[in-house]
Amino acid sequence: MTEDNIRRLWTNDELDEALNSLRAEELTDQRPLAAANNALLNAVRSLDGTNTRVPGTTPLIEFKGKPASPTGRRWWISVAAAAVIAVCATTAIIGADHGDPSLPSQVAAPGVKFVSVQQALNTAADKIHVTGETPLPAGKFRYVATHTWLLWNDSRIPAAFSGEQLTQTWQPSDFDGQWLLRTAPTGNRKWLIGNEKTLRAATEQIEKNHDADLNAYWPSGEWRATSGKFPAKAMALVGRSDDEWGAPTKRQLAELPRDPQQLYDLMAADLSVVNKPKLGGVLDIATRLLKTGAVPADLEESLYRAVAKIPGLKVTEQVANLDGRTGVALGVDPVDGTFRMEIIVDPATGEFIGERRTQLKPEENDITVAGIKPGTVTFSSSVRTAVADEQGAVPPGQ
Repeated sequence: MTEDNIRRLWTNDELDEALNSLRAEELTDQRPLAAANNALLNAVRSLDGTNTRVPGTTPLIEFKGKPASPTGRRWWISVAAAAVIAVCATTAIIGADHGDPSLPSQVAAPGVKFVSVQQALNTAADKIHVTGETPLPAGKFRYVATHTWLLWNDSRIPAAFSGEQLTQTWQPSDFDGQWLLRTAPTGNRKWLIGNEKTLRAATEQIEKNHDADLNAYWPSGEWRATSGKFPAKAMALVGRSDDEWGAPTKRQLAELPRDPQQLYDLMAADLSVVNKPKLGGVLDIATRLLKTGAVPADLEESLYRAVAKIPGLKVTEQVANLDGRTGVALGVDPVDGTFRMEIIVDPATGEFIGERRTQLKPEENDITVAGIKPGTVTFSSSVRTAVADEQGAVPPGQ
């Protein structure tokens, strides 16, 4: 090293301070920071092709169980290397633990752009691999809340709106125990054409009913079933399939391949993909599985890596907002180009946030989207998970 290219070295304390300033609110322990430091030192050591310890440092710490105290560690890194690890940390290492619903979802740091779906999904998969999942305690219930926005439209009526449906599932710690499914409209609406008065007047005229119940268009109900095998009618009402993708058993989840290529091939061979490719293909299959909230961490990791293999899949929005939560939107356009289907994932946490569908071109022959302008989101669903103490009870903050 010559005097011309000497770079100031940072101490470990200076690095700690820099990384803490990036996301101070999320650093509840030292494990993410230690992981960043360890990864950086490994990279520094590999520069000359050796595994020699960096002078003046102590050995790397591999955390098992409780994190070791960082007291007394004194590692040195260059400013250039610190910049690299800081970017990596904001997108892949530092964040809320996967499966802990009490922690807020975080979007990738401003200025960090994912140049490909492979980068975004592999980053999310890496995060899941590192953090794993939070086990469901015995006697507790995994609470999955899905807020779905559905389009209501009728070419006979000069009104259209997107209405919100809340679907809740309580999965017992014993997967084969009794599950609870509940769904009902929230009453929230986003008007796309006309307003409530326009809709009521036209509906009453068509139905010859002077007291039209507009909520009759939206399903509601409650069902209980062992192993989550709810009736096909109930699943259809909440917009889910009752097959191995939309309502998998514990055994089916265990038997699905963890190899990304094998998993992709299995989804691509599904009859719903082969016979109706315009409905979303492999991305639709993967979404059905993800939004159950019952996918174990190792399968979710493989699922992201499998989705990254979908031809034509692209990053459609770097910072997508779905019901107040943000992530990277990844989408694919069906062959007929009528709509775009997207999933939204937070790469910093590995969390699946939800899905959405956007109309790309007018379809006057379809009364469900007639008159809807291109670029309108006609369907979306956001998913949140938490742990409930009792079946039927909503966890605090949900």
